[in-house]
Amino acid sequence: MATADVRGPEPVALSWRIRERPGLTTVEFVGEIDENADFVELRRRLRGAVAFQLGEVRRINSCGVREWVNFVRDLPHVTELSFSHCSPAIVTQLNMIYNFRGNARIRSFFAPYVCDRCGQEEEKLVDVTQTGGKHEIPQFACSQCGATMEFDDLPERYLSFLAEA
Repeated sequence: MATADVRGPEPVALSWRIRERPGLTTVEFVGEIDENADFVELRRRLRGAVAFQLGEVRRINSCGVREWVNFVRDLPHVTELSFSHCSPAIVTQLNMIYNFRGNARIRSFFAPYVCDRCGQEEEKLVDVTQTGGKHEIPQFACSQCGATMEFDDLPERYLSFLAEA
């Protein structure tokens, strides 16, 4: 009797790449934030103005939330912190967990859009300065057919983290 392997893909360990330039350190995170996330060495390296790019964080479990909240709460040498390219997984946590951002300012985030004409689904990068009001979102053209895409969530729910920004 043959058995099928029904397990999902193996988790992708969290990694990051640091780019330093005068006046700003950028940290690009990739993978999943879970109980194995170890921010000790990263915390020691961060100083001054720091920008976290979070577009490649695809999943965060409850233990990962705890590790992240402790990490952003205790950055003793960081004078300014910002989050950009926040993935939908990050947006979900920003909306659910009161102190997920710590003292960070949100600069941009990915939002789900769908084209009613051709059915194309895309995540579009939204600059926070483009949102106008707290629950207003910019329009985008479909990359497949050029039609105006529709925001594919409830704006007041998906964008609730902006009320705290």
